[in-house]
Amino acid sequence: MKRDCPTIQELLAFDAVARHQSITLAAGALCITVSAVSKQIAGLESFLGRELLQKNGRGVQLTPQGRVYWQKIAGGLRAIETATFEARSGDAGAGLLTLASVPTFLTKWLIPRLPDFSRKSRHVTLSFSRHLEPTDGIPAGVDAAIRYGPDGWPGVVSEYIAGREFVLIASPALLAGPHRIGRPADIVGHTLLHHEGAPTAWRQWAAQHGVPEVHTVAGPRFAQYSALIQAALNGLGIGLVPRLLVQAEFADGALASPCGTPVSVDQGHYLCYRPDRLEMPGFAAFRDWVLAEGHRSRGAEG
Repeated sequence: MKRDCPTIQELLAFDAVARHQSITLAAGALCITVSAVSKQIAGLESFLGRELLQKNGRGVQLTPQGRVYWQKIAGGLRAIETATFEARSGDAGAGLLTLASVPTFLTKWLIPRLPDFSRKSRHVTLSFSRHLEPTDGIPAGVDAAIRYGPDGWPGVVSEYIAGREFVLIASPALLAGPHRIGRPADIVGHTLLHHEGAPTAWRQWAAQHGVPEVHTVAGPRFAQYSALIQAALNGLGIGLVPRLLVQAEFADGALASPCGTPVSVDQGHYLCYRPDRLEMPGFAAFRDWVLAEGHRSRGAEG
């Protein structure tokens, strides 16, 4: 009977080449020969009737059609890997959870707390994929996403973790400079650092502290809080960020909050997932743990 889809060997070879941008590296990752990888790629291209790769110097790169095809099959391959891992574990509660997370929250809040989750749920293995853009849905092979913004992502359950409380941050060197900051009005004349995902935060802070909004409009924009925080650490300006992302910098004195009270904005970090994921014991354990940690973190902020 004529087959309607490629073989798994062909798809795995193509996926490996697409990820490594090299047939040689793909062969090493798959523990097969270079000629075997080339044969699988040739078979896949013959089956599809399309060229998927093209030479790029000493390596290869995806053709436009190849990239579209890879983006559509990659999630399915990750889902197969996850299902196979769970089946081989032999434990109904065991499993591999694949999460997508905004980068700064992952590195500065979640990862430092993960040893506690690992001790409590030794049967669960966490894997992290690239973070999702604001308009992305949750792809196949990803169990949940930690997203930043206002609540209301369509088609998923979204539960608030933490991050609505924003505080002013500045380096000790900047605060010791000639234009010291002792009260909110003193920010006038300083460079203000903005996050693209929180366009109203400075406006709300200004309104809460009686500073004319016009003085908080200008300043460089950052796509990630990690870059904004680094800019503040280097004395490039004053930032306004979720408190939970700078707890370590406050503790070691690398940053300070020079004046004003925290402002609460209508956005934060949310755990987003499809309802059927609650049927997975491993995910249910992670959900309960991360929401409890978020509640504890909010209590520490207050």
